[in-house]
Amino acid sequence: MVVSIAYDQLAEALQKQLSEYSTALTEELNVAYKELADAGVDELKRVHPYHDRTGQYSKNFAVKQRKNAQSVVGAQSYTIHNKKRYQITHLLEHGHLTRDGKRKTQAFPHWEEAERKIESEAVRKIEEAVRTVNNQG
Repeated sequence: MVVSIAYDQLAEALQKQLSEYSTALTEELNVAYKELADAGVDELKRVHPYHDRTGQYSKNFAVKQRKNAQSVVGAQSYTIHNKKRYQITHLLEHGHLTRDGKRKTQAFPHWEEAERKIESEAVRKIEEAVRTVNNQG
């Protein structure tokens, strides 16, 4: 694409192109981040490394879009959390001492596994988003 502009309008034209690129990239990243957050919730709901008798803990995982939390490029931020049984997530992940303080309970690292899978997927999705935006122009 060849564009003819006067030298005094070069800065303005570059700023416009960079702004359009940034907006397109932010939109692609927002889609990718939402997909990653949903995949994280699905992974946590799917994996049961412990005996969840009632199923209440696993089914309460959800994604929440964080207000006022944006990345450097302006992309949205999401949090994966357990809506109703948030108190026991750390205890299950890392184990804890019993009430009498004599022994430590078994840990069930389910968050760590889901995080590892999502991190590897995140790199691929971000690279894909950048490639998509670069090929549009």
